[in-house]
Amino acid sequence: MRSKAISKSRQNATGLTGYLAGNYPLRTVFWGFGPGGGSVCILAMYALATHLAAMQATAWQFGLLYACGWWRATWKSAGQYAGSPVWPLGAKAAVVATAVLTMGMGVHASRLNRIPFSG
Repeated sequence: MRSKAISKSRQNATGLTGYLAGNYPLRTVFWGFGPGGGSVCILAMYALATHLAAMQATAWQFGLLYACGWWRATWKSAGQYAGSPVWPLGAKAAVVATAVLTMGMGVHASRLNRIPFSG
């Protein structure tokens, strides 16, 4: 049976590897990279989609990639949170809710035969 402990190579990882492994504090991952970084990501997607018509699909893919990274990092950080159990449960609920909303937006856009955020 596999151990649930973080491997030594990832335990002290920094940068993107540490982010995806959940080595950053839950509040930093959730608030800093969620609403903070998500807002910057949405503005960048909007700028790409409105000014460069050929980049509409790429802008959507960039946003989806960012969201997937945030979902994973938040889930991992919540799993390692040592404080009150309310905060990790709330963070995991936010991950599930935003994933469902994102999938719903993608399905709705595909039914309209449009790329989301394309103006």
